[in-house]
Amino acid sequence: MPDDNYGIDSTPLGSRSKDQDTWATNQKTNSEEAKESRAAREKERLLWEEEERQKKIKEREEAEKQRLEAERRALYAELESLDYDLLSLLDFPTDHELYAAKRARTLWFIALGSALFLFLASLLSLTSPWVGGIAGGIAFVLWLTHGAGMMSYFPSLNRYPALVTQRKRLKRDLIEYIRNLEGRLGYMHRIYPLVEYNPRLGSRKFKRLALMSKEHTLLANLRTLQDTRAYHEYMVEALRGYQEMLQQEKEDKFVESMDFDPDLLEENAQQKNNADQQTKEAEQATEEEQETSASSNQDTSLFPPKD
Repeated sequence: MPDDNYGIDSTPLGSRSKDQDTWATNQKTNSEEAKESRAAREKERLLWEEEERQKKIKEREEAEKQRLEAERRALYAELESLDYDLLSLLDFPTDHELYAAKRARTLWFIALGSALFLFLASLLSLTSPWVGGIAGGIAFVLWLTHGAGMMSYFPSLNRYPALVTQRKRLKRDLIEYIRNLEGRLGYMHRIYPLVEYNPRLGSRKFKRLALMSKEHTLLANLRTLQDTRAYHEYMVEALRGYQEMLQQEKEDKFVESMDFDPDLLEENAQQKNNADQQTKEAEQATEEEQETSASSNQDTSLFPPKD
């Protein structure tokens, strides 16, 4: 008898639906696991990118810090090559020198005018010839002092203008030197951190100059000799601070090169002090006991021994 049901699935309908539900559940579970895995990988990737970004930021900050430190050290090193003679206006003529030169010029004019007047008066027979001859000789000598060779011995007409010209030239050279030194970024406020090694830089007048240097108004406020003198004092104090910084760095390197710990030395010194103090206290206690025993022996010796 032929099999009429050949090729037809003989699995029950309930079992087939159960298998489909299981397959669907497995597919759903696998898809959820895949999503969770992708989410975890995406989270790890974001964390890695954030770590790399923070690492690059720290590297850039460290490189910028090293660059600024190297630039600051170069600025500090420039303090040793400054023209302190120009900053201090060492060859600047004083007011006393100008007054003396001006007075000498006035006296020169009076003496020359008087000698010429007497010489001309003798030619007109207003005075005796010998007076005119003497006056003419004096006028000739005064005229010779007008030359540059006699100027150091007899200050004459050229002395006062020379001092005035020298003053103007030194002022112009000083302002130009400070302008080149300050530059566009300012020099004074960039070396102000040396106040850590020289507290004198923290005075009010130096703070005012450093602030003007930062605001690029320093050259406009350097109008008097007191201002330029304060600028020179600032540079001298900054140089002292730089030298103190170098000395401290040498001392720190010396300590680091040794095979001991400075903190350990302090602890040993403290322990030694404590031990010395305890020894002194023990010695004092021993002396007190000896004095007590000696006084007790003296008290018992007052009573004679009984036979």
